[in-house]
Amino acid sequence: MKYIGIYLLLSIIATGLLSRGNLKAWFLKLTIVLLLPIIGWCLPVVWPKSWFKKDENDFAHYLAQQTEDIEFKKQQALSKIEKQHELNSISIEEALLVNDVSVRRKVLIDVLKEDAMQYIDVLKIAVINDDTETSHYAVTAVVEVKRKLTLLMQKLEVEYHQNQSNSEIVKAYAHIIQEYLQSGFLDTHSKEKYQVQYIALMAQIIKNGDATDETFKEKFQMELAVQDLLAAEDTMQLFKQRYPKNEHAYISAMKLYYETHAIERLFMELQALKAAPITFSNETMNYVRYWSEVLERYERTIEN
Repeated sequence: MKYIGIYLLLSIIATGLLSRGNLKAWFLKLTIVLLLPIIGWCLPVVWPKSWFKKDENDFAHYLAQQTEDIEFKKQQALSKIEKQHELNSISIEEALLVNDVSVRRKVLIDVLKEDAMQYIDVLKIAVINDDTETSHYAVTAVVEVKRKLTLLMQKLEVEYHQNQSNSEIVKAYAHIIQEYLQSGFLDTHSKEKYQVQYIALMAQIIKNGDATDETFKEKFQMELAVQDLLAAEDTMQLFKQRYPKNEHAYISAMKLYYETHAIERLFMELQALKAAPITFSNETMNYVRYWSEVLERYERTIEN
């Protein structure tokens, strides 16, 4: 009993000193050493953190690993619990092709509650689904998307004609046209009409002095799509003039020369790109490698 009293007194004094006036810390340390006599003093929580700095990095690394594991398990659990609420286009497509009728309908209802435009490709699959109700939901969603796009286009077209110098309006109008073109709603004639309109909008942004490298890239690609090669060449030349260190300006030139079968000029552009002080993206690096191999084969053929 005497020893217990001494242990208690020493513990109170020692934990008080270690806690440096922090009552909560003192109470926690004292509780530990009293509940776990002797062993409690071996626990890191009892001692000041500064005494354990040599192990701090190891412990932090361990704690980070544990946190990552917990977070991963939590995400897995949430994924299972909220699976029916997720609107991932891959899972939606799988649900429409594999799962039972009730799941298909639930998926389509969820899509209808969200922005259906981003799931337009999936909705097209759903339109021809063997379940008539699923197909009906999909058709409803597609019609609604088309209606919203049409209304937006009409509104922005009016605003555009009223204020063509406002590049924000022009960009908004161009964005809606781009979505319409990608939707698959248009017949060939209408598609060509909006492609030409999109080119005009890009030209207006350039005229307004608000063009970026992406503006030239988009304009060039659309001109190439409608086979307006003279306009595409003008855009490409202006692109290179405004952005002489942009990899896409060189690639645009190569694409144009490929379309016009100007192989020698394509290879000259390739060499210019390789010599330019540009840090290539992975996509451009692959492009350069491919055409470099083609050039080598071409030169061997010429030599033979």
